[in-house]
Amino acid sequence: MSAHDRNVGAATLKRLRLSRGWSLADTARAIISTATQLGQPLDASVASVQRSVARWESATAPILPGERYQLLLAHLYARGADGQIALGAGSDFAELLDALAHLGESTRRL
Repeated sequence: MSAHDRNVGAATLKRLRLSRGWSLADTARAIISTATQLGQPLDASVASVQRSVARWESATAPILPGERYQLLLAHLYARGADGQIALGAGSDFAELLDALAHLGESTRRL
């Protein structure tokens, strides 16, 4: 994965977050809430998750979210702003998969 690819992935994650009007803290709370709803509560504070989100979106050294966070992000972005499931081309979910690919996730895992 080139630095350019990672930067594209990071920028895509940030654009997805901002398109929903979410701050870093809002995103962290949404991730924590999703984990709880799925019966898999995170043992992490909002501040800790917020730092992780910032690392994923870093313009200088972005990192790939871990598997658990990828699953939680998938649940978040599988629904449009209206709450309806949206998985097809052009959806936030499809954009998330593209971002994860740019950040280095394997095709098999995607």
